Amino acid sequence: MLISVFVTSPDTHSERRLESSLTVQQLKDKLTPITGVSPQNQVLRLYRSSESKEAIASLDDESRTLESYGVAEFNCIKVDNTDPTARAGEWNDVSGVDKFELSAEEYEARNDTVLSHLKANKLGRFADVPEPLSFALPPPSSAPSDVVVGARCQVEATSSDLARIGTVRFVGEAEIGKGGVWVGVELDEPTGKGDGSVNGKTFFKCRPSHAVFVRSDKITVGDYPEEDLMDDEDEI
Repeated sequence: MLISVFVTSPDTHSERRLESSLTVQQLKDKLTPITGVSPQNQVLRLYRSSESKEAIASLDDESRTLESYGVAEFNCIKVDNTDPTARAGEWNDVSGVDKFELSAEEYEARNDTVLSHLKANKLGRFADVPEPLSFALPPPSSAPSDVVVGARCQVEATSSDLARIGTVRFVGEAEIGKGGVWVGVELDEPTGKGDGSVNGKTFFKCRPSHAVFVRSDKITVGDYPEEDLMDDEDEI
């Protein structure tokens, strides 16, 4: 049966899953690469937890199993080192270990690295960027309830003109551009594109250059009084 225990030594602390059928001798062999303490120098004591101060058993019979000592889940096995030449921290001291280092340029020039693999297979940041998907919105099939023939309105400004005031003269399906519902507006001023006819079909009649057809989202219905272009407040 596998049990989870904590293992501490002068230089290490870790959680391990061990077979309860392990003998103390087998356990010492397993703990050598974990703690850096040779089996002959290991003194093992069992604690109820890693915070406990008093040992509940000394694992000094190398032929007995962990189960026979009653080792349970989340007990702690403390490993003391009897080697008189041992120095505290030497197991974790890597100051004297030669390190293999590469500059960024040397690393990028190699063909046996993760970076070269990603480049060769176009993975990660080297993957092809997919073309963005574009979804065309369907043309509107209806207009807001206040966009009705006879309503005064303002037509949204474009980059080339100011907002224009006029009167709604047509609302409905029309084969203009991409179909759908269009709103025909008779403008107060000659800033439109026709007289209410498109492609030879008349939708309403007005003076030349006073008509414009737009989608309903470009229309704002409101109380827009018609301006009298002949009225000049600066003259009497």
